[in-house]
Amino acid sequence: VRGLLSGEGKMQLLDQHFIDGALVPPLMGRYMDVIDPSEERVWGRSAAGTFHDVDAAVASAKRAGDSWGATSGGHRAAILRAIADAVDKNKPELAEKEAINAGKPLQETAWDVDDVAGCFRHHADLAEALDKKQGQPVDVGMEEFETRLFWEPKGVVGLIVPWNYPMLMATWKVAAALAAGPYK
Repeated sequence: VRGLLSGEGKMQLLDQHFIDGALVPPLMGRYMDVIDPSEERVWGRSAAGTFHDVDAAVASAKRAGDSWGATSGGHRAAILRAIADAVDKNKPELAEKEAINAGKPLQETAWDVDDVAGCFRHHADLAEALDKKQGQPVDVGMEEFETRLFWEPKGVVGLIVPWNYPMLMATWKVAAALAAGPYK
């Protein structure tokens, strides 16, 4: 995403993990082929993560959560909208790579990419709205009780993305987690 947001040029397939703000090779040195299911040909390679890589990613996410949680919904919304704008800007290339990766028609993956951008924008709106909801009173039907509602994520989450439209399914999970941000 950093390369897309900064306009550093053409996207590349990366065979490394993105952990702690940097591209890093898999700790056990394992890779796997990425196969185009429509032609059964290898078109790239991917880092094959092990529990060691997951542990490193979780530790990094916990550290990042401290600073991300201190941001406002408005700040998180601006970042989510910037991601959506970058997706829109790179739609043709993203759709092409998703078509090869998932073995789907290009027209269908172009729709998926539109949905990815839309999902980030939707969650940007939710991030802004969440700040307004924090600590609001909730009527429980009894005047002697004052009840307030606080929305608090539980921490780092892991996600598994199936192959049929992985970019969109990952976005459904990532956008929600980024929008929520841990509240302290």
